[in-house]
Amino acid sequence: MVIKNKIFTQSEIRGEDFDDTVFESCKFICLTFKFNNFNGCIFEDCDFSESTLEATGFFGCKFPGSKLSFLDFSTTTIRNCDFVNSVAENCIFQKLKGASKSDRKTFDLKNSNFENSNLTGTVFFMCNLEKSNFQKSILENAVFEKCSLENVDFSGAKIVGCGFSECKIKKTYLDMNGFINYGSSKGFELK
Repeated sequence: MVIKNKIFTQSEIRGEDFDDTVFESCKFICLTFKFNNFNGCIFEDCDFSESTLEATGFFGCKFPGSKLSFLDFSTTTIRNCDFVNSVAENCIFQKLKGASKSDRKTFDLKNSNFENSNLTGTVFFMCNLEKSNFQKSILENAVFEKCSLENVDFSGAKIVGCGFSECKIKKTYLDMNGFINYGSSKGFELK
């Protein structure tokens, strides 16, 4: 199913699940996603401005050109998603334990694709990002804290002001500019 240029209301998404749906230039503005699951969906040039995600799942979804800025993914499940060319500034990728507001557990984001995305100011806390792709992304002032960054590719990414704190860095690749900024002292490798 393809849905184009639709402005969704709260009642249209409340508790709904969507499978293999293509959303083109749709607006999900100021909505609360609660108990929604999206399986194999494509959100092309969609806008999620000022929305809230609660107990929502994205499985095998793509977000090309979508605006995801200021979203908190703390109670969201994400599996094998593709964020290529998306704008996700100042987002929070972390996983909270149960109903806790402060206890965190590992957020499994293995194999995620953030290539050519704008992730300025975004925070990744306790994320397993193994085999993820950040090539050519804008990661200025982004924070990676206590993340597993094994086999992650940051080549071509803009990482000025980006912080890597207590991360597992192994076979994690930077291009020459990134390598000059961070060097091999932190375990990064030149690609």
